[in-house]
Amino acid sequence: MQDLTDDVALMRPVIEALRASGVDPERVLTRVGLPQGALPASRFPHTAQLQFWQACAEACEEQDVGLHLAGYLPAFHGLLLEYLFLSSATFGEGLRHALRYTRLLSDLLAGSLELDGERATLVLGMDAGAVRHFPEMLMGAAIRLFSALTDGEFTPLEVQLMHAEGATPERYHDVYGCPVRLNAPRYALVFSAGVLEKPSRHAAPELLRMHESLARRQLHEVERLDLVRQVRELIAVLLVDGGATLEQVALRLNMPSRRLRERLAMAGVRFNDLVTDYRCRLAKELLLNTDERIEVIVERTGFSEPSTFYRAFKRWIGETPVEFRRKGRQNRAKAPTVSVD
Repeated sequence: MQDLTDDVALMRPVIEALRASGVDPERVLTRVGLPQGALPASRFPHTAQLQFWQACAEACEEQDVGLHLAGYLPAFHGLLLEYLFLSSATFGEGLRHALRYTRLLSDLLAGSLELDGERATLVLGMDAGAVRHFPEMLMGAAIRLFSALTDGEFTPLEVQLMHAEGATPERYHDVYGCPVRLNAPRYALVFSAGVLEKPSRHAAPELLRMHESLARRQLHEVERLDLVRQVRELIAVLLVDGGATLEQVALRLNMPSRRLRERLAMAGVRFNDLVTDYRCRLAKELLLNTDERIEVIVERTGFSEPSTFYRAFKRWIGETPVEFRRKGRQNRAKAPTVSVD
């Protein structure tokens, strides 16, 4: 049910790569409804990745657009996880620090490091449903970053991709510098384990503590927004069945209602305010964009009586539902139309 999200930091390097490849990023942003370089403030639904990469493929005229743009990615992107690497004593220590905070980049990432003799495997927790351009670009970005962090000593041995169909073996090798195994059970990057002991030229314990403290705060904020989003989604589901209470939502989240109330308070919101906000937005949407009878809207917004709905709506908006719908339709009728010859 929960809508997975990615941080906008994942989009910025791709936009840089588009520009470096000779493609105007505005063509892509406009295609996905973000004109004038307007990126989301923080996180955006992972479902938008499909539309974003389709737009990239069309703009670049490349069916393997993730691989194509990986070749134009800069080594460093100014990400907090990169600073965790740089300030750690060794490459391996930096990798382990960064793996604790991969969710800052995407809900799909749950990285882990496996060691087997002279081979190390970085496992990325994406599922097989990810649009292939995203993990293919991400693998290229990781190899470039790791090579830069180790002064070129990082040696990729194999890239494992879950999707069954992709580019040619030659093209993968050109970008990654190693073989690729398709239809693998996981997304993973295999490399020489010896590089984990590579000292960092920028190691700074005091900076590492500062970067890790900042990473913890950012992760806490992601988790705060995640809880609020989950509660909003459950309110929408439960209202259909006649109402949404704190106790019902807490039961769905498998936590005591008191704990849920406390966590929402820590997130700076109240449960009743979330219910009111959802009811108000849903009522306005149904009044403006559907022909549903008021009685149906009363039921769908979780009210037991039309009179209660009327009073609440008047309190929210300052006018009755009938007045709001009439004015909305009048404004729509007055809007100028554009004719296309």
